[in-house]
Amino acid sequence: MMNSISYKIGLGFFIMVCINIGMAVFAIYYIDQLSNPIDRILKERYENVGAAENMIQALKQQELANSAMVEEQYDSTLVNEFNTYKNEFFNWHQQAIAGVALPREPLLLDSIKRYYKKYIAKSQGLHRMLKSDLPPPLINTVRKTDIYPVIGKIELLCNEIKTLNQHAIATADIQAKRFSRQGMVFIIVISIFAILSSIFISYRFTQSIIQPVKETTETVRKIGQGQLNQKIEITTDDEIAELGREFNRMTQRLQEYEEMNIQQILLEKKKSEAIVAGMPVSIIVTDNQNRLMLMNQRAMEVLALPKDEWEGRPAREIVANEAVATLLSRENITESNAEKDAVRSLIPLMRGEEEHYFFARQISIPNDDGEASGYVTLLQDVTSFKNLDRLKSEFMATISHEFRTPLTSINMAVDILLREVPGPLNTEQADLLSDVKSDCQRLRHLVKDLLDLSKLESGNYQLNLQEIDPPRLIDDGLQPLRFRLREKSIEPTIHIAEDMADFSGDFRRLSRVITNLADNALQHTPPAGQIEISVRQTGNEIQTCVSDSGEGIPEDAIDLIFDKFVQLKNFKDAAKGNIGLGLAIAREIIHAHHGRIWVESEVGSGSRFYFTLPVQ
Repeated sequence: MMNSISYKIGLGFFIMVCINIGMAVFAIYYIDQLSNPIDRILKERYENVGAAENMIQALKQQELANSAMVEEQYDSTLVNEFNTYKNEFFNWHQQAIAGVALPREPLLLDSIKRYYKKYIAKSQGLHRMLKSDLPPPLINTVRKTDIYPVIGKIELLCNEIKTLNQHAIATADIQAKRFSRQGMVFIIVISIFAILSSIFISYRFTQSIIQPVKETTETVRKIGQGQLNQKIEITTDDEIAELGREFNRMTQRLQEYEEMNIQQILLEKKKSEAIVAGMPVSIIVTDNQNRLMLMNQRAMEVLALPKDEWEGRPAREIVANEAVATLLSRENITESNAEKDAVRSLIPLMRGEEEHYFFARQISIPNDDGEASGYVTLLQDVTSFKNLDRLKSEFMATISHEFRTPLTSINMAVDILLREVPGPLNTEQADLLSDVKSDCQRLRHLVKDLLDLSKLESGNYQLNLQEIDPPRLIDDGLQPLRFRLREKSIEPTIHIAEDMADFSGDFRRLSRVITNLADNALQHTPPAGQIEISVRQTGNEIQTCVSDSGEGIPEDAIDLIFDKFVQLKNFKDAAKGNIGLGLAIAREIIHAHHGRIWVESEVGSGSRFYFTLPVQ
């Protein structure tokens, strides 16, 4: 099974996930290696700066005690206070010694200790003079000549230690910035490599799957038109190749049918039915009256139909699944779809107690006049692919959830720096931090969109239903876009019909739908263009339309526009921070309200996005 489509798609997802995980591990490792030594250096230098300041403060407190004794009288309480600050000075001196890391610090600390001991000796002599009641002028003279110079020398040495450590902090900061720039370059290079690798791998895997399907489709179309000499070229060894081999066998038999009599044709018909029955997909053939004419055993099992009671009966009458019955009856097929050779859709079907997903493909069988005489419907079980998509969504939700905490920490750190709590910033530093904060906000909005979409897809939320006031809803939805609308000189035109029935919904989520649709219109509308929002009642539904005068949507992109991560513009032209989730979120919100959402557009004529909500 290593050549199967499931294996190829699974391998592609696995390789891309490994690339992204490798990039994340490298970034985390590099940032960790950058931060640890810098943090240690800064911590040690800050501790020594604090020790120097505290030694000066303890010295000042001792001198205040001496001054109090000189001005008043000798007091044992003040002497005890003097000795307390002496011990505090020695404690800070020992802490400074423990944090020594710079070459000049030991010499400076030894000098401080020597001068401080000298200061203690002088102060103790002063205390003895105070106890002897010597004249104040003599005592003041001793302080000025013997003690004050020693104090000045100690303060000078402490300030020199502060200056030395502050210089070391500044050097460490410069080193951190240099490492940060190098890390940014490395991470950008690895990110670009990972993105290009993912794009290349995705393109190769997509082509390996789509190209055989296109070639098979074209060959089958020609066979359906009667060109029975066509052969499907088999270049792979997967399910599509198996289907191609079966069709080649069937084509060969059909060529032989033209040379056979009726009995031989009937015999060969049974053989072809056996071939169809053995195909790995469900095959259903209907005539132009939507009656069931042929199906294989797999199709009967999928649709849970009795073996001998379906032939010649209308599909709507016997098929229980509404989506399959609608497809086989060709209901809700527009002219644009009818003109195509095939109609495609994804249909959920219950098999036992498990829900399976089938990719439905319908091909017309033309007669000699080129008109459809019947249709072949193929139902391929793509449940495993659907599960892979669910796993991808869960993985994106998990990664987004894990990003929230570090993003919040980064944002808080930038705010603290911008408020200049650690110290003043110059203009260049403030500008850089402002850019960082803007990027953090964009990342937080992106993570929020991913988490919101994951929650909507999972259905693990409850709508807060309330009666909706359309003017207030539209005003609230346009509020986040006011500044950008003014920038592009666009004033949205709003039309709200009168006498509409009451309807309810989740105001906050419906406002999000208006914002996303209007934001999409704003992105694709030129300056001074037109954006119109209208609300009216159609039957039992309230219909809202957001239209624009932009470039329009290509026909082949209309079916994909509401899928996740779909953007019509090139990535470099897309709005900063936009990865194509807005319309996917809008679709999930409308479906949660049991409504419908779709788009009508032509290239060069703008686009019209509609969604409906049921009335109460």
